[in-house]
Amino acid sequence: MNLALLAATVATTTWAGAGFAGYLGEGVAGRVLAGLPYAASILGILLAHEMGHWLQARAWRVDSTLPYFIPVPASFGTLGAVIRIRSGMPSRDAVLDIGAAGPIAGALVALPLYAWGLAHSEVRAVGELAASNTTSLLSMALAWWRGQPLDWGGDAMVFGDSLATWAVQRLVVGPLPAGSDVIVHPVALAAWLGLFVTTLNLIPLGQLDGGHVIYAWLGERGARRVSRLVSWALLAAGVLVSLNWLVWWGLTRFLVGLRHPPAVDPSPLSPGRRWLAVASLLLFAATFVPVPLRL
Repeated sequence: MNLALLAATVATTTWAGAGFAGYLGEGVAGRVLAGLPYAASILGILLAHEMGHWLQARAWRVDSTLPYFIPVPASFGTLGAVIRIRSGMPSRDAVLDIGAAGPIAGALVALPLYAWGLAHSEVRAVGELAASNTTSLLSMALAWWRGQPLDWGGDAMVFGDSLATWAVQRLVVGPLPAGSDVIVHPVALAAWLGLFVTTLNLIPLGQLDGGHVIYAWLGERGARRVSRLVSWALLAAGVLVSLNWLVWWGLTRFLVGLRHPPAVDPSPLSPGRRWLAVASLLLFAATFVPVPLRL
């Protein structure tokens, strides 16, 4: 099953990558060659993320599966990958190591790929991008109140910046002239998605990677309180800032849940590992994108 899903995801991401590369030919070989840079980049980031979890699980003798990739025959070609933990976590130290290893490993692969992709991207004069300004429930309500038509999108797909992507762009491309933007190389697009996956996983809630970090640091009661607070914050962000967060609020609230299962030994996190919890939350802050995507 793991290999079949991986093969299917190779196919779907290659097909998507050819579209992002602007391939208009009909030959299969040409489409594969055009789509491989994107496919290899996004799969490499996802594999690094999941193998970070898996290797730490092996080190702690926690029973877990190999990664299951999730192919999607549209859009970006994949919804990511997951591993299943099939035994209890022995301690809060183990929870932290296993939970933090994935996003850190994925980010370490994604950041240099993003820099490479930007170096091979093109800066073009674009004027005013025809992308939707209706990004939240609040902006939709205000447009309705003023009698304005709802703007559901334009001719561009605009990706938001985090502190990390903004800093890399400034280092690689430099300040952009007025009325211009970066038309990203498919590798840069894959790396942006990989960093966004890092953000989503590091949200400190439930059994997400960030939820593991918070549970390991604060214990079950503290993690539950933080999860509730973050869930309300996601709902508020969906209403006030971007509909993207409203979707993620629904998924985390009703599918992931707010509870984190206790470790076999619930003793507090060892002092030497607190730096890892802090580093994980700083990575979340550095990769967080207020408005991830506008169409």
